[in-house]
Amino acid sequence: MMVQKIFTVKVLVFCLLAVTLLSSLFLVAANAQIGSITVGEWPMDEIKPSDSGSITPDKTGVNNGILVGDPEPALVDGKYDKALKFDGENGIYVPIKFVVGFPPMTQPMYVPISQNLDVQKHVQISAWIYVPSLKNADYNNIVAKCTHPDQNCDWRNTIRILGLAIRAGTPENGEQYVEGALSGYVLTDNDVFSEIVTTQPVPLNQWINVEFRRDTTGMHLYINGKEQAINVIHGVQNPSGNILNGTEYYFGHDSFTTIDNIKITDLSPENITENTFDIGPNIMIAIIAVALIFAISWLLRRAIQLWIIRPKI
Repeated sequence: MMVQKIFTVKVLVFCLLAVTLLSSLFLVAANAQIGSITVGEWPMDEIKPSDSGSITPDKTGVNNGILVGDPEPALVDGKYDKALKFDGENGIYVPIKFVVGFPPMTQPMYVPISQNLDVQKHVQISAWIYVPSLKNADYNNIVAKCTHPDQNCDWRNTIRILGLAIRAGTPENGEQYVEGALSGYVLTDNDVFSEIVTTQPVPLNQWINVEFRRDTTGMHLYINGKEQAINVIHGVQNPSGNILNGTEYYFGHDSFTTIDNIKITDLSPENITENTFDIGPNIMIAIIAVALIFAISWLLRRAIQLWIIRPKI
């Protein structure tokens, strides 16, 4: 009988351990869902015809990039498969919303196209780039999110909101940066434009991975996965407020760069977080309840068996 009791205790401990493991596995899965969501990823390895002209596909299937310029960006060998090479005048256009220009209105009217590209809080922009030389322009753009403040949609009146670029040309308005510095910037809804730049220029004539990240700790720049020393040339490193909404993204404009595999990630998607917390605990409770039911049922069955076959004295 003592052996049977020890066996029963071991089974109970095993069942409780199984419940704990199941709960832990679920919590890991829930936390993985909370992390982030890719809102756009452009491999840049193909060009396809479409009604709006030539496009380069977005892996999410939502935000295809439209090639602009004459000539359009050219397909060349990339870091991975193919990439798109920019000549300093052409680019890729990704609409977020269209501005209605007729009839004239005191305030512009917008028609939403891809609202998921309007990341509100924390964002990551990454790309592989090959820079043979710098164009004499303030921003050699890799990724630039912009907005038009009026119906005229004059490119000279475009406002930068979010982006990753290389700074070149002559610094203006008290700016201080080395030519070729990597830049990341945001414009938030408190009307503060904040920009950081690396203290060293990006290396030329080689493939490098570049990344701009804005999270709870502020803005950061990375080259080949290593965080870079930075200077703040506008605003602050950790600006408050949400990122302003925009009307479009541009890739490669004002740049001689070859670009491969652009990716934009929303690091704090509110709807994913809320749904996870709404559903997760209920699923975990169900898992624990089912495991306990099985454990209790097995123990009762075992107890009955032991009672029935117990030798009579």
